[in-house]
Amino acid sequence: MSAAWQNIKRVPVRYPFAFGVGISTVKTSASDLLVQKVVENKTEIDWRRNLAFCTFGCFYLGGVQYAIYVPIFGRMFPNAASFAAKSLKQKLKDTKGQIALLSQVFLDQCVHHPLLYFPVFYMTKEVVTCRDGSPNFTAALSQYRENMVDDLKALWKIWVPATFVNFAIMPMWARIPTVAATSMVWTCILSAMRGGDVGHSDDVIGGSVRGASFQLMREGMKDWSMAAGMFHSSVDL
Repeated sequence: MSAAWQNIKRVPVRYPFAFGVGISTVKTSASDLLVQKVVENKTEIDWRRNLAFCTFGCFYLGGVQYAIYVPIFGRMFPNAASFAAKSLKQKLKDTKGQIALLSQVFLDQCVHHPLLYFPVFYMTKEVVTCRDGSPNFTAALSQYRENMVDDLKALWKIWVPATFVNFAIMPMWARIPTVAATSMVWTCILSAMRGGDVGHSDDVIGGSVRGASFQLMREGMKDWSMAAGMFHSSVDL
């Protein structure tokens, strides 16, 4: 049993690309299924929509993000892997490693997401939601331009610290699985807080945080706090 477990543990290290693609595909599909069943309360699954998000998870979240986070960042910052493996005490003494860490976070959050991730996500959403079979990518990108400020503010509130921890601690092979796990938790939180709210259901599937989805969380927290206040309020007898 222990030998089999050791072999299983070696899979993501030996095959990081395939493992990352697989995790991202399954995560994105599971997120959409969660939203369809829990948030939208659908009786039948829309498999065409699920396939679209599976494709996005496979090729972009698993493939493109892997290429950016591992081989590209690995070449740009050759000491990234060794820095992540160091102890906290050693990290605090490694000024060059700290600069490389901050540079990776900056490139990911201020270059990759604004210029590549969000445009691809909005176009994917257009493919999923268009009803005539002819997606209008120009309109999708116009919508992104309108939402860009709110989307980036929401993104940075969650993903700057999450990305900092990911790049600072995780080995290179674990970067994509960590992103997938974090975004899955985000989806679960939104689905739990906003069950039945179908107005923004597609906003919680893509992986990163948008302004609309962040506002949903804030509204959900407000609703929960109001409900809790009702249970704790005094009752006159």
